Amino acid sequence: MNVTGSGTPVLRTPFLPGSIAAVKRIPASLVAVVLVLATGVATSACSVGPTAASVNADTISVSSLNAELDGLTSTTAGQCLLSLNFPQALDLSGVGTGGTGTYSTSFANLVLGNEIDNVLASQLLADHQIHITTSELNQAESIFATLLDGAIAAQSQQAAAVGGSGGCLKADGTAYTGKTLLAGLSTGIRHTELVNQVVEESLLARGADLSDAAVLAYYSANPTQFVKDCVSAIQTTDQATATAAYDKLKAGTPFDQVAAAATADPAAGAQSGTVGCFSEATVLSQLQVPSVAEGQPVGPVQSNGSWLVYVVTSRTTIPVAQAASTIRQVLLRATANRQRVSSEVLAFARRASVEVNPQYGTWTGTQITPPPAPAKRFLLPLYGSSATVPTSTTTPTTLPPASGSSTTSTTGPTSTTTAGPTGG
Repeated sequence: MNVTGSGTPVLRTPFLPGSIAAVKRIPASLVAVVLVLATGVATSACSVGPTAASVNADTISVSSLNAELDGLTSTTAGQCLLSLNFPQALDLSGVGTGGTGTYSTSFANLVLGNEIDNVLASQLLADHQIHITTSELNQAESIFATLLDGAIAAQSQQAAAVGGSGGCLKADGTAYTGKTLLAGLSTGIRHTELVNQVVEESLLARGADLSDAAVLAYYSANPTQFVKDCVSAIQTTDQATATAAYDKLKAGTPFDQVAAAATADPAAGAQSGTVGCFSEATVLSQLQVPSVAEGQPVGPVQSNGSWLVYVVTSRTTIPVAQAASTIRQVLLRATANRQRVSSEVLAFARRASVEVNPQYGTWTGTQITPPPAPAKRFLLPLYGSSATVPTSTTTPTTLPPASGSSTTSTTGPTSTTTAGPTGG
């Protein structure tokens, strides 16, 4: 349970018909196609300008990679997306030792690696003679926004569990929703995110059973996911007042009367209000009870210095026809199905021809390996200086861009520059 700063008692997970929480997308990694950045930045092999990477017949230009890096690091929406993409990353600022406008090698490779992953996924889809339509792109936005809602909610819950806050806050401190996050992204990034959403859905759909029979079987096996409980609560700092409220509710006294009586005692600091509507599965999980009856109180529960009594004030069953689209999303992203697609993309990657510009590193079959660090004698500061030798290098905007691509790492200072705006 959680209590907002305004004192209104809330459960943490919003109600989503047919789902305990938002459906997870495939994790961000080589064998996954999730919230990533590439399809749409790949161009033909005949494009002019330095290449960051080539994937079979397609290339990712340095300029398009730089645009992605800037779009992700220069806005709060971009930083939110990064935090959802790479939850284990320690530093998502991306700033290299050269300051603003340069990027560390590890950060650039994180983004470039995902661009490569998505080009591979798109090419795999094309190999199956499946092509993205305008209609699919138009439908993708609402689905993707819902997935982002779930990812943001999960991030917030995980952060709150350790006393922190999620990484998806706007400049004014309020939280992003999936819809406002998409709106806050640059046009290019938003478009490629939606394209990647359709690519992922198409790959997942190839092996998933999304028939009416499968939908009905899931609906029947998970009844609590399709019951909507609307919950209210009385919140007080005094345990005795909370217990008295619980007893009155248990005896059948209407919620409004009990809440009014509790609030009438200023010394108890009581508050009451509507919490919201949730799936019954969510209510049972959040309140940590095996079952809950409509009109019956749960509690008192102590949380963050307050005592709360919850009651389900109304209950509605979601019909299978209304839940069908959400159930198909759940079936689409079932663990076994995601693992199947992961294996397919991984196998495709291993037989693909992938080359990476040496300034970023080399492709080792499934990931980018950074270039080796140069000997200290090649690094500034010069001999005799008391300054500390930097632990990583960055590419300043004035450094001439590396040309061509190579799968072989070279030695010496030319193979150790980290990623940064290099033109092209």
